Amino acid sequence: MEMIKKDALRELVYEKIKEMILDGILLPGQKISKKELSETIGVSQTPIGEAINRLIGEGLIEQKNREGFFIKVFTAKDLKELFAVRAGLEGIAVQLCIEQGTDEEIEKLSSCFSDFSLPMDEPEIKRYLKEDQRFHGMIIAFSKNEVIISFNNNFDFIMKTYQRGLIRYPEETLEEHKAITAAIRAEKAGEAQRLLIEHHMRSRSVIEEKHLKSFMSSKGDAV
Repeated sequence: MEMIKKDALRELVYEKIKEMILDGILLPGQKISKKELSETIGVSQTPIGEAINRLIGEGLIEQKNREGFFIKVFTAKDLKELFAVRAGLEGIAVQLCIEQGTDEEIEKLSSCFSDFSLPMDEPEIKRYLKEDQRFHGMIIAFSKNEVIISFNNNFDFIMKTYQRGLIRYPEETLEEHKAITAAIRAEKAGEAQRLLIEHHMRSRSVIEEKHLKSFMSSKGDAV
């Protein structure tokens, strides 16, 4: 029973620190202190240290010799490389979805974006963002591939930390999404894979150093 409690505490502290990073309480490049985190979260430094080591392993925190621990800063180059990998993995994931997905899963994927049209006002754009996140999340989940799911969890966290809003405007991405969902409905795995990879690679192409500030703002471009 004591071991279960310790495991639960470790997971709680780990999730809390990740939440602080995602919410901007701990910012990219910020130096962090085990002592301060233990006081903020209300636990001893032992689970704090374990969580930090875990986050170092995931590449979200880095240790600089003699300087301490810092929230990792991901450059535009890093984000572009992650997008390229995401394009490949999600392309494989959508093929797996079509090959082994249930009728219900195919229907859920192919019905996304069906009730969206242009132009969109601000509330509709926010709803579109949520649908975009749900759609790409379902592709990963319905692949039922644990390696893809595990990698995506880390990638998704990094992007949410740096990105507020969409990367590209709906005027550009809505038709792309509808083409992808049409291919899924028709169960054309190769076409869906190609369209999805192209979709992500177009988003990757807009991630340049000069756009990094807009990534970290609340307005953003579009996905």
